[in-house]
Amino acid sequence: MTMMDTPLRDAPPRLWRGDFAGVLALALLGFANLAAFYGLEPWLRSRGLDAAQAGGTIAAFTLVALFLMPAVAARVSVASAGWCTVAGFGVTLLVLPLYLVVDGFAGFVGLRLLHGFGFVLTLVGITTRFVALVPPQRAGEAYSLFSVADLLPFALLPPLLELTLPAFGGDAANQYAAMALLQAPALLLAVVLARRSIGAGSHVAGGAARKAGPRSGPVWSLLLINTAAFVAHAVLFSMAKGRALELEGEAVVGLFFALQTGTVMVLRLSAGNLFDRWDQRRVSAFGAVVVTLAVLLLALPIGGTALGAWVLVPVALLLGIGFGAMLPLLNALMHHHSPPAQRGANINLMMLTLQVGYLFGPLLGGLVVNWAGYPAAFVMAAVLLAPAAPMLLRLPR
Repeated sequence: MTMMDTPLRDAPPRLWRGDFAGVLALALLGFANLAAFYGLEPWLRSRGLDAAQAGGTIAAFTLVALFLMPAVAARVSVASAGWCTVAGFGVTLLVLPLYLVVDGFAGFVGLRLLHGFGFVLTLVGITTRFVALVPPQRAGEAYSLFSVADLLPFALLPPLLELTLPAFGGDAANQYAAMALLQAPALLLAVVLARRSIGAGSHVAGGAARKAGPRSGPVWSLLLINTAAFVAHAVLFSMAKGRALELEGEAVVGLFFALQTGTVMVLRLSAGNLFDRWDQRRVSAFGAVVVTLAVLLLALPIGGTALGAWVLVPVALLLGIGFGAMLPLLNALMHHHSPPAQRGANINLMMLTLQVGYLFGPLLGGLVVNWAGYPAAFVMAAVLLAPAAPMLLRLPR
């Protein structure tokens, strides 16, 4: 062996390729279609729906994901993932202009069911294709980048759409229809990628997941941990403003969410391949502990004290560090512990736990708030997440 051979053998597998960048772009555009509907509830109310009808209409989208995503993920292979993505963007492109014309409770429910179906196809296709491009040695960095792509629309679109709403006549339906302008190039890019087969560098076998054996203990553990993490995330997202108002911190609410999101993105972008060099179990467990402690800080009886609402600032930083480290590494660990034929389906199930968390988190949190107040809801979230760290540390290497 010559000196020239060593760096070639020791060099980490290449991550940034045309397909990898293209799939990240599709993820960003796909989640932009989701982030644009942050204000759907008040818009539905303005169209004559009452609170219960608006909530049911919004839940219809999530229910489609809960029922269809496991079945679709089990049937989509690496070879068919590209065309699954094309179909998803195609459905979405047809759905978005319909927000201008559909009316009535039944019509909106049907529209959201169809929209949810398009999103399921898009997400399953993108995720399955992405998993096929991820070298196991760089899974931490890859999933960190993917999480930035799916988070960025939620950071950018709400303020941008609020700023431009007057230019759209003050009606969010015009903005929803205009989102088709983003989905059209996404559809074209999806077609280009679908026509390109994944070559020998693929790290996922081509068969559908249903042909593989039963899922292992680590896989089920990671699904449970991810579900608990997203329940806690959803409780924070839906209850933090209410708790801030209790603490007389209305002026800090915007700063709280901006600091949290900014910290997550800075950490994930700057960590790079460190997420692959460090013990992913320990780093993810550290993130779980940090999030648990941060959530408990929100439950402290500090109303009316000097600390008061300003506790939201360190809590936001802690949540950014905790979630910033924990969530992408849970996906990296799932990638590591899944057989090649099951990786795509298992990562799609990890995506499904987000929907589960955002369905049950606000529901459970709301029930607890009605019973015992906001601090009790945060204690509940911390209790659900507390077992995550020891479970992660018990995972095999």
